[in-house]
Amino acid sequence: MPGKKVLITGSAQGIGRALAETLAAKGYGVLATMRTPSKGADLLDAAKSNGWDLQILQLDVRDEESVKAALAQAGEIDVLVNNAGFEVWGPLEEMTVDDLKDQFETNVYGPFRLITSVLPAMRNRGSGVVVNVSSVAGRVAAPLNGAYAASKFALEALTESLRIEAGHFGIRFHLIEPGLVATGFGDARRLVGAPTNAESPYRPMVDEWENVVVKSLEGDTGRSTAQDVADTIVEAIESGEKLRYPVGKDANMVLMARKAMDDEQFIAAMRTQLGLKW
Repeated sequence: MPGKKVLITGSAQGIGRALAETLAAKGYGVLATMRTPSKGADLLDAAKSNGWDLQILQLDVRDEESVKAALAQAGEIDVLVNNAGFEVWGPLEEMTVDDLKDQFETNVYGPFRLITSVLPAMRNRGSGVVVNVSSVAGRVAAPLNGAYAASKFALEALTESLRIEAGHFGIRFHLIEPGLVATGFGDARRLVGAPTNAESPYRPMVDEWENVVVKSLEGDTGRSTAQDVADTIVEAIESGEKLRYPVGKDANMVLMARKAMDDEQFIAAMRTQLGLKW
């Protein structure tokens, strides 16, 4: 598929950045979008140095007018990769409806805006690929990431339905489900409630999760890189036949365990595996 035009959201860093470079180096026409185009200056320099067909476009997936303006500049695209996302993190009891709306605005409504905007042209020509970057959290929810998991569960549901509805017209849909990835994603979490309040009744859970789970997992040098995820997205674009593509040993382990166990068995196994006492 080199030579095809690909629009990627969230291209300033991490997975989006790695994917933009990988696809451009393979000969795709890349539209690397980001909320702040100045953050892509070095990516643009790399494109010029390497002779890549790559443009930087301003795009905020949360803003309807921004989406319209970016797509007007982009013209007809062959592949859409919905990669932009972030996490609202904390106990659900201490969140508000506005917190949940904020989470869904980027992780669900943003991809939906883009998909429904590009779908008519793809349908009319009978071809196109949409790749939605989900997460293992789109299949299995964990303590304190309920809002994020809910948004990724929703993205998975939309993608399943679209695969059937629009697949009839020759359009492919794929979900990418990474586990922990060595990017700055975790540093950009928006913390709500207990993570910022030592008096919260949930603070012991936050401390345990941070100290026992997250730090031990983040110290694992075997976790996926942004390039690992980018390579999986390229596989889905070029030869994808599956709906779901888990990425990483941790993601595959969790999903295999979830499939093999009932709810109670799975929760007990995860508590034991991670050393959780809460």
